[in-house]
Amino acid sequence: MAAVVVVVAGLLHAWRNTNVLTADRLCGDLVSASQADAVLPGSGRLDAEGDGLEDDDLTDTTCRVEKSSVVLGSGESGLTVRLWGVRGHDPLTFDEEPYPPGASFFSGEVTGGVNAYKAWVMLPEKCWTDRPVVAEFSVDEPAADRTAFAALATDTARTIAARTQCGDLPEKPGTLVSPRSDAARPISEGQVCGLDGLTVASQVPAGTKVLEEGQQAPADLWFCKLTLDDETSDFVRGDGFMKYTATRDPLLIDALRKFPGTARGTAPDGREAEIVDKGVGFILPCADGGSLYLAVDSGQQYLEASKRHEDLPRRGAYVEPFTKAAATTFGCAAG
Repeated sequence: MAAVVVVVAGLLHAWRNTNVLTADRLCGDLVSASQADAVLPGSGRLDAEGDGLEDDDLTDTTCRVEKSSVVLGSGESGLTVRLWGVRGHDPLTFDEEPYPPGASFFSGEVTGGVNAYKAWVMLPEKCWTDRPVVAEFSVDEPAADRTAFAALATDTARTIAARTQCGDLPEKPGTLVSPRSDAARPISEGQVCGLDGLTVASQVPAGTKVLEEGQQAPADLWFCKLTLDDETSDFVRGDGFMKYTATRDPLLIDALRKFPGTARGTAPDGREAEIVDKGVGFILPCADGGSLYLAVDSGQQYLEASKRHEDLPRRGAYVEPFTKAAATTFGCAAG
């Protein structure tokens, strides 16, 4: 009898603290259990709440995967999966997570981004409803591995697209493009943010040190934030001075064009362009037949500096030099 109790106790322990007898896929078969286990830190058993797609509605789906264990000190962690419709420029703004300068991005057969806490993948255009659809993933604790997190996001998005017969995606993302460094670094005049010919010496308060952070240019998805190394508060400093965005990713360009506010206009460098959402950014036509989306946004540091320094240029003065330098660096010559 004692032996039976030991065996039962052992089986119960294994069931509660490992993934013995756990299904291979969770959330209505959308999420790989092994990939979720690799992303969520620690050890324990996976449990899920949510049945996956509800009548194939791609904008009303949420699922929660949790890892827990009764082993002392093991803790709990969780993963939330959500599908939602976005404006084309939502994944490219500095108001969204993962925060662009510190995230890693992938492009090509599948487009998305990832950091320690969040990941997103844009579904194929055939999956879109009245607006582009993004699969978003968030974790309570830092993901054990960004590459594994990006793989989970891609595999889930691939399963969703296959289930709804709206497109084909690969099993894994392409190479992740990570930030140049983990911390902001001093700019190089004439190569600000790695853009050929870009300088800000006459566009910041005299004697102020300027820092930059973001990905190496050029890249299919690229971001850079400039920060003044001054005495502003943490909140103001965190929002930065100027924030730049660039992408040549075809899926994201299509998403930007789908937004109702996108209309024909003129880019800061004088060429014909598509102005996104009344000036959020603009799409340049390139001589090679592709397109380049560019956006410039000022941060709280610029607003504070402009109040203290009357000679600081207006925001628009930062856009034209960036446009010229980015078009050169990203190979988007005028046609």
